[in-house]
Amino acid sequence: MIKDKRLLILVLLVMVFNSQFVFAAPDKIYLFRHSEKQAGKNPSLTVLGAQRAQYLVQLIKQHKNVQLFSSNYKRTLQTAAPMAAYLSTTVKMYDAADLTSLESKLLKLQGVVIVVGHSNTTPELTALLSKGTVSAMSEDEFSRYYILDKIRDKAPKDAPQYRVSELTMDFNH
Repeated sequence: MIKDKRLLILVLLVMVFNSQFVFAAPDKIYLFRHSEKQAGKNPSLTVLGAQRAQYLVQLIKQHKNVQLFSSNYKRTLQTAAPMAAYLSTTVKMYDAADLTSLESKLLKLQGVVIVVGHSNTTPELTALLSKGTVSAMSEDEFSRYYILDKIRDKAPKDAPQYRVSELTMDFNH
């Protein structure tokens, strides 16, 4: 009985002092809007869009063991495809209409996460994850993206917090 209590106390102490176990959250999250698209319902990327999708690899190539998410549309899947090929990973699909579920899923992950979304969902997901305000993205804006870096000075009992960097890619086609 005493041995069991000591073991239980030891396990509880490890859980309390191991912040990764208590709050496993990604260290870095990239949020991209899909690249340039053709017209129509569920369109594919344009030639320029395919070139931009290939360029995204340059922005993430320093990372290994990345988890990659995309909504289930041709343009987002085609934007994610070059990164998936470079990283030798599969693309996990999410419901673009349910960003709260995606937020919950992402915050349970570790390491680096990449999410490819849309002009309306990318800023909205950034705001959800960062608990901040993010300006809207216009329908013809493809260069803006976000990087969320986990703030390390938070206590393990606190929910993860992120510093948001809003960037513009230097894409010369």
